[in-house]
Amino acid sequence: MTIRNLATAAEGQTDAAAYCIVGGGIAGLLLATRLARQNRKVIVLESGTMSHDADIHALNEIDDPGGRYDRALTGRYRGLGGSSSRWGGRMIPISDEDQGLREHVSQPEWPNAPQALGRYQNELEELFSVGHDSFEGIEDIAPGSSGLLLADQDDFRARWAKVPTFKRCNIVTMLGDEIRSSPNISVWLGATVCDFELDTETGRLKAVKALSLTGQGITIRARDFTIAAGTIESTRLLLLLDEASGNHAFERTDALGRYFQDHLKAEIAVVERQRADLTNHLFSYRFIKGTRRDLHLELSHGAQQGDAVSSSFVYVSMDLGNSGLAAVKNIAHGLQRRKVNPEDIRTAAKDVGLIAKGAFWRLWHKQLYVPPGINFRLMTSIEQLPDPQNRIRLSAKTDRLGVRKPLFEWKPRAPDERTFQSTISHLRRYWERSGFDSLCPLTWAPGVGDPNVQIIDRAEACAHPSGSTRMGTDPATSVVGPDLRCHNVPNVAVASASVFPTAGSANPTFTIMKLALWLADSYLQMPLL
Repeated sequence: MTIRNLATAAEGQTDAAAYCIVGGGIAGLLLATRLARQNRKVIVLESGTMSHDADIHALNEIDDPGGRYDRALTGRYRGLGGSSSRWGGRMIPISDEDQGLREHVSQPEWPNAPQALGRYQNELEELFSVGHDSFEGIEDIAPGSSGLLLADQDDFRARWAKVPTFKRCNIVTMLGDEIRSSPNISVWLGATVCDFELDTETGRLKAVKALSLTGQGITIRARDFTIAAGTIESTRLLLLLDEASGNHAFERTDALGRYFQDHLKAEIAVVERQRADLTNHLFSYRFIKGTRRDLHLELSHGAQQGDAVSSSFVYVSMDLGNSGLAAVKNIAHGLQRRKVNPEDIRTAAKDVGLIAKGAFWRLWHKQLYVPPGINFRLMTSIEQLPDPQNRIRLSAKTDRLGVRKPLFEWKPRAPDERTFQSTISHLRRYWERSGFDSLCPLTWAPGVGDPNVQIIDRAEACAHPSGSTRMGTDPATSVVGPDLRCHNVPNVAVASASVFPTAGSANPTFTIMKLALWLADSYLQMPLL
């Protein structure tokens, strides 16, 4: 049996393989299956189990004296498939401009060329069944509102995220059978890595040690180790590895744990919906060749340069309340989590008229129908610029396994406020130039436009953490190289958004998946021993 639970195993387990992957989420499972298909033996250690476990989930708790970061327990999930069981599914690449040199905000280019990751795009689109259409320019084929969104990119450029079905969002839905049947993959569930064994002469990692909540332990030896446990946990694990080495493993860099960043979001306006059909055509989800497409208004590169700010994007959120539409959405989420609430089915069944009209809109207009009573809220999400003062360290407080919790020193800062204000200013101008101010005017959120009110004071983290094991070519200022291997622990790689030098203005998951596939291919170029 390739999937085992450490909590039910005998004491003192040991196992070995060429590759050990810590983390059974999207990155870890993509990496494992790609290696296994080429006859490479892989062991995956996953802290969670097959379903949500509240006690295991509590291992995500952090020590946050400032109380500013509130997504530690709501933005990440332990279990096979990781956060893909909750992920919203928005797939969109980080733009080439965001990965390039940006002198206006003093940010260097990413050390690996966008083309190196871009070659995995078609493969991932096939896996998630979202098609190969462009992320831009769908106005030419979209019904209802074609041509109304400005195409000059003076303020924003319209991009369109691709969203798989809720069921396909969960990576286990697509790879679970392959993992269970593969003779080359062994998965240990309920196995939280707590300690490391290093070779002091070579600096290489020899083994990792994991524990279950009930105290069973396992030691895994491997030639190569990959930390694919999400940004926060991957950072904590490398800090623990450094501690196990007597603080020698990363003594050449001060970057480990620093530059922690997250997208920051805030509601900035509500769209007036007196012209309900028009606003539905403009801002509701579209379906192009069966794939849901979400509007992603990205602050143009020219606007960023002119205001000397980082990137951002504006997107539409809907107040579904207790409507039948909310029940339908909950049912879809239930399929993603593999657990549907019967009450949602009953609620949806009561609103037959809405479901019928929704079916018509989907068939005829290729859009989600949103009733007039449901608000379109305009949210802006900004790229938080890397700041060495925003960091993760190890706390003196420990979790249930006796492992030190992540200690957060993080908050939004002045450059983040400037990006919020720039985005709002350009949105005002965009709305006026497009004529939307007369067709569907905006009601601005309280405080917007008030020079005495800062948006960052009410902004929330988006659960897109990144940056705290950053990638670079200089071992003094980065943790991993362009090859994703730790500079000073050469057989340890990191496959998570923690390696992102900057966050850009796109959801990170698509890029994380590309990094995982790239890393797998780099392993496959190495000879078998």
